[in-house]
Amino acid sequence: MARILVVDDEEDIREALTEILEDEGHDVFEAENGLEVMAMAVSARIDLILLDMAMPEMTGFTVMEELNNDQQTARIPVIVVTGLGRPEHLDNARTLGTIDYINKPWAENEVQMRVEWALNGKRDEVAAS
Repeated sequence: MARILVVDDEEDIREALTEILEDEGHDVFEAENGLEVMAMAVSARIDLILLDMAMPEMTGFTVMEELNNDQQTARIPVIVVTGLGRPEHLDNARTLGTIDYINKPWAENEVQMRVEWALNGKRDEVAAS
């Protein structure tokens, strides 16, 4: 299975996502802020990042810019997990390269489906048909 990094400043959100992903057999790593993401993404050889956008110290938008500017992390797919479902936030996240987004609160099967799509390239298949 995949190595997934869950980034959110709220512990209960990290724990809930971690439980869903571990139940699917993934290895899950957690970061509570954007400052931890870069080192962890490289050292843990992360396959996918689930990223909150509204965090103190460093927003998810800034994290995505940092990921994009580093050759070691630029190709790691990112799914935005956010309570900021406003179109301008989602458009900005898409511009920065997010492959998908999950609105808070989410349905468990939605998290599973979007992660599976991201890891298996099914989003590309759906978009092409």
